[in-house]
Amino acid sequence: MSSLKDTANTLYRVLSGTAASSAQLEAASDWFEKLDTPIDRRSFLAYMQALQRDLPATSPLAGLASKWSAGGSAPGGFSTSQAQAFLQDYIAHLDPNLLFRQPITAGYAHWDRRSLQQGFAYGSRSEQAWSLLYCDLGGAQLRAGARDLALLPHHALLVAPGALYTLQPHSDLQEWGYHWTVFHPDSRWRDWLIWPAFATQISLLPIPQDIQAPVLIAFNDLEHCLQSSRAMTAELSHNLLEQLILRCRACLPTDFQPHRDPRIARAREFVEQHYRDSFTLADVARACSLSASRLSGVFRNQCGLTVLGYRDELRMVEAARLLRNSSLGIAAIGAQVGYPDPAYFSRTFSRHVGVSPREYRSQG
Repeated sequence: MSSLKDTANTLYRVLSGTAASSAQLEAASDWFEKLDTPIDRRSFLAYMQALQRDLPATSPLAGLASKWSAGGSAPGGFSTSQAQAFLQDYIAHLDPNLLFRQPITAGYAHWDRRSLQQGFAYGSRSEQAWSLLYCDLGGAQLRAGARDLALLPHHALLVAPGALYTLQPHSDLQEWGYHWTVFHPDSRWRDWLIWPAFATQISLLPIPQDIQAPVLIAFNDLEHCLQSSRAMTAELSHNLLEQLILRCRACLPTDFQPHRDPRIARAREFVEQHYRDSFTLADVARACSLSASRLSGVFRNQCGLTVLGYRDELRMVEAARLLRNSSLGIAAIGAQVGYPDPAYFSRTFSRHVGVSPREYRSQG
């Protein structure tokens, strides 16, 4: 039987609730890695293992088992033509968000230049999951909150839930590779996840040369542990991720202050509660018992942007969520997040995200 047919039958077996062997899952992952996708075989293997444990009824893949039951359940499984059609349908309905429902996931992604041309935008749909990315090859341009920054080898990117950003290739680079992990943090890690902010919910940290090898080893150990079927895998992966976070956390500048002025915390809380509304810097200053001029300076120093800049970034995150997850018109979404003028909303969204609201929605 061909590799294509083997892969189709294995994926169908997983979707239909029938256990697939480790060898079958490995072979399907090898086939998938040859496709034009940044997901490597280890990441896809973790994806299939997640599906085998739990396939929610709401997953786009859930209906494929019944749709293809005639071919998949036949003696010998799919024919070559059926296997090809099934795999096309399967790829069209992939649900990567399912992978990220696990407490810890990790992998390695590689993008060639053609794959990077369009870039991508990301808005977390999780209320709890964080992600940590470590660039080891090539690079990309990070745009968040109308600010641009080069993401180069030996940079660690920490992304909190709900962050909104785009990544596009550098003109003089041909590829980009990075290790990644998505996780639900232990309560003890919260202070360790406070890094210098580049934008709202996004931090970027250069990793010094003497720490680069240990960070790569930690990522590799975590990825391999998550692929293991041995006892205590969950506990060990938790421990390895904690080591990885601590390795990065130890690289923070010595003068970095992780705990903000409580008055700035009150200012942020005010903005987070009222970002859809019209308010002035003076309104926020009164809420946190600071003068407007003092608030302006301290807020920018501790948060990396202005008070109204923080408001705009919160508006953009909510607008992105609505563009992806609602049928509201673009003008209605703009009005709902605080921009009654549709043209101004579109210009502001494009400045922050890098694409227009219409283009962002079309990206799915």
